[in-house]
Parts: sequence; C-alpha cells; structure tokens
Amino acid sequence: GDSVLESDVDEQLVLHIAFSQPLKLHSIMIKAPADRAPKNIRLFANRMDIGFDDAEASEATQEIELTEEVYKKGGVVNLRYVRFQNVSSLSIYVADNLGDDDVTAISQLAFIGTAVDTANVSDIRQGEDGHSH
Repeated sequence: GDSVLESDVDEQLVLHIAFSQPLKLHSIMIKAPADRAPKNIRLFANRMDIGFDDAEASEATQEIELTEEVYKKGGVVNLRYVRFQNVSSLSIYVADNLGDDDVTAISQLAFIGTAVDTANVSDIRQGEDGHSH
C-alpha cells in the first residue's frame, strides 16, 4: 500500500522542513487518509526550533483549520502570501485530526511557491553603484 507518515504517541505531529533555497510560498497541499487527516495545523516560517510545547504557545505565522471539503478538492490551502515571502524553513504543528483518532496520518505534503531570486537584488545594487556620481 501507499506509505504514510503517522503520529507516534498521540494525534499531534511536529514536522520541520528545510528548503535548499529561500522560497515565496503561496500554498501547501496535504493529502491524507480521511479519518486521520490533519484538522488544525499551525505553520511557523523560519522557526526550526519549534517543539510541541512551543507550538501551542508561540504565535504562528498562520493557523489553518482543514475540513473534509478541502481534502476532497485536492488538499490545497492558500497561505497568507505576505507572511511567507522569504521562507528557508517551515515547521508544521498538527494539533488534531478530522476523525478524533489517536493517530494522525499524512500521505503527501507539497509546497507551492517560487524561489526568491537573489540575482535581481545584486543587479539592482550594481546598477545603483554604476549610476552614483
């Protein structure tokens, strides 16, 4: 069968994802078995230090409540784009799941966005230097 990521002790999960280069994220896609799919999640941009204790107490970059409807439509959730402009890592805290099950499962997780283009920044700086008198 298909492999899934499952929570261990209870329904909660903390995932840390480091990207190879900074991204502008505009949405995430989660696919999961219906009865064990994540329900309430909290996203933390550039906070690899988040653990279970911090995840509930700290201010999240965005909080999302996922519904059966979201999963039926492919599991894509739009993010508050302005808050995810220069993301080099993302921590995801899953508080619970749709089935109130002891185990939360994720079968697929994808991030939709674009690379932060660093070349433009250096071009602008060179241009400014070139025009100074």
